[in-house]
Amino acid sequence: MKLIAALLFLFSSLFLSAQTEDYLILEGKIGKYPVTMELLKQGEFSSEQGAYFGSYYYHSQEIPIEIYQSSPQLAFSTYDDGEFIETFSGTYANDTFKGTWKKGEKTLPFDLKKVPKENYTEIIHYNASKEIIIPKEEYSDTVKGTYEIDFYLPKDLKLQRELVQNIDSTYLDFQSFSRKNIENFERDYRAEVEDILENSSQFYASMYNHQIMESFSPYLNGKDYLVMRYFQYLYTGGAHGMSHEIYYTYDKRKNKWLEISDVLDLKHTKEINNILDKAVRKEHNIPAGVKLNEPETTPFLAEEIYYSENFTLSKKGVTFHYGLYELTPYAYGYFNLFVSYEDLKPYLRKDFKY
Repeated sequence: MKLIAALLFLFSSLFLSAQTEDYLILEGKIGKYPVTMELLKQGEFSSEQGAYFGSYYYHSQEIPIEIYQSSPQLAFSTYDDGEFIETFSGTYANDTFKGTWKKGEKTLPFDLKKVPKENYTEIIHYNASKEIIIPKEEYSDTVKGTYEIDFYLPKDLKLQRELVQNIDSTYLDFQSFSRKNIENFERDYRAEVEDILENSSQFYASMYNHQIMESFSPYLNGKDYLVMRYFQYLYTGGAHGMSHEIYYTYDKRKNKWLEISDVLDLKHTKEINNILDKAVRKEHNIPAGVKLNEPETTPFLAEEIYYSENFTLSKKGVTFHYGLYELTPYAYGYFNLFVSYEDLKPYLRKDFKY
């Protein structure tokens, strides 16, 4: 399985005990390079209870690099294809995280300070969950269904509703949303399992340990843009679960949630897809005139690539995001393709400006 580049984020227990905030932004420098780090506390029912996750990005690019806390040690590291790439180690005190960054033989100091809340879009943390256990006397294993909801949302209710109504058009507030969804899950799950228990001669408990997890979290909370990510995981039987993630970008200057049509002139879809095709062939060394899925070492299931309406923006270009099986096998994970504004320049909307 190809591992997408990720960070294993490792803080000291002192750092964790000192922080009571669920959402924290730090800003400063790694060496001479300005960076911002955004941290969120894991959900109540996470395997890493009380841990933090999030991202950091260089101001020159504003492309988030994901970070995850994995132990109470005083360091965090980038991790790719089974190897540590970068390591940060230091201390946190007086709202400041500082220490040393190392990559190979190169080291730089880093110094990051807590950013006041008024400097970014205020975020509020909600969570709810329900575990439904259905005992079965003939089997040693119980049957268990779990629904977990962990939402970091804009505090502004109008902005919050506009965001969540992308996945549920009836959304008014988190309390009614979570109550409705959990009640529906429990009703449907009990009915399905009890029907199987009553009518089937063969029953494998593990196949009916269903799980649903949903989350919203800030991906980037900058001066001009708020980027939110929705993630859902479902296991309803079978060899493995399925997940998907969708990104939503809010332009704070225009007070508008952006669509890809706000960025690209879609009257030129063919030309835009040709630019993506050239970019993906260059990245994966696939010659022109050959279908993407033809080479022996190709990661692609699809014959060709097309622009995605699931996208994020940075100072340098557009990243197009693709789901499991959309272009590549499940084992590959999510596929992302970055294309520079320079390459897309002929087909950017005239009124678009990052």
